[in-house]
Amino acid sequence: MRIAICPTLLFSLLLPSCAVRHQTAVDPLSGIGSRSGLPTPSRASPKQDSAWPPGLGSGVPLSPDDAAAVALWNNKQLHADLATLGIAKGDLVDAGLLRNPRLDMLMPVGAKPFELLMNFPIEVFWQRGRRVQAAEQAFELLGNSLIQNGLNVIRDARWAHTDLVLALGRQDVAQRSVELRDRIALLTEARLKAGDISELDAMAAKSDLAGAKEQLARLSAEVAVAKERFRFALGLALDPGAIPVKADPVSNSSPPPASDLLEKAMASRADLKAAEISIAAATKRAGWERTRLSLVSAQLSSKGIGNNGILTSPGISAELPIFNRNQGLIARADADVEVQMRLYLALKQRVAFEVQEARQLLLQAQAGLTRLSVDVLPALRKTASLAQQQYEKGEVAYLFVLEQSRGLVDAELRLADSEAVVRRSIAQLERSVGSK
Repeated sequence: MRIAICPTLLFSLLLPSCAVRHQTAVDPLSGIGSRSGLPTPSRASPKQDSAWPPGLGSGVPLSPDDAAAVALWNNKQLHADLATLGIAKGDLVDAGLLRNPRLDMLMPVGAKPFELLMNFPIEVFWQRGRRVQAAEQAFELLGNSLIQNGLNVIRDARWAHTDLVLALGRQDVAQRSVELRDRIALLTEARLKAGDISELDAMAAKSDLAGAKEQLARLSAEVAVAKERFRFALGLALDPGAIPVKADPVSNSSPPPASDLLEKAMASRADLKAAEISIAAATKRAGWERTRLSLVSAQLSSKGIGNNGILTSPGISAELPIFNRNQGLIARADADVEVQMRLYLALKQRVAFEVQEARQLLLQAQAGLTRLSVDVLPALRKTASLAQQQYEKGEVAYLFVLEQSRGLVDAELRLADSEAVVRRSIAQLERSVGSK
């Protein structure tokens, strides 16, 4: 019995060692870094509260790119998404494993002879390849989806940076507006006492000042909210330190032609790549399901027969695919292939729409910024300067100078809004194209 069993046991022990060793080339962090041009961290520790990219740290003013880099290092949801890649790796390993052989043994009790039956599933040899390929496709699909998640984190960090810069700029302009209107109110009060204006004119100046103070209080509260949103976007919500920001000059250069952007998006978008992989994975699953017609096992039977000792003979145990030939799962897999193909075409439509829309919004924002910075603000600055000169010559009252300055302050507030719209549009266009 020992001589008959040992080769079988040795065979069953050596088979798992023949498993294919998978080399998965998908690295989401590298893909995010190559598309964004930003430094990416190694896999962060779950217990790590915060980390900073090289050259950055607490107290260093952050540009939009700096903020995006910090977000990649600290955004906890992104790191949680990256951790799911380990689950996909486990599924990939499981797909390559062979099923364990089954050993049934009856002891010789009474008239019952000794009997041993070993079953080893052999259908895995023609199913395993397709099953592993499907798992590899699923792993690659998840990796590309995580790249798109990282690009979304970058866009959100840049948006949060822009919102904070805008809030601080609006607060500064609102502070100057209050100071200006306060001086106007003092002058109107003096003129009222001198009898130069009516009480109604003085009340209008006071109401204007009260409205400016209310706006300053509201914008100051918006700054506090924008700081917390910025801190959360960077993954530093639990970091008590101040996070200063700095604004880069607004780029007013025209974006590339739509055809060039679309071509780049079709080649760079990680979600498009993931959709292509989904089609391939669904096709592999459909092929795998077609091999799952029945369960087939190789058998090795050993039985004690009278005085002849123990006789061993091979055999096969097979499930006859008469009624169930896996028709349902095959049909489902074929339908999934069609679904993934249609989803891919729908995603291509959405990518084209997002690129075109982001480009048009950027052109619109740049045109508005140009009108303000070229047509409106120079004229208002010149008017305010002339009013100051006329006041110095004694030709106009100082109240006229303040009124012209108030129009300039209001235009500067609109300029800050327009610059923020351009920055957001650039961040959205880069996300829509899928690379910097």
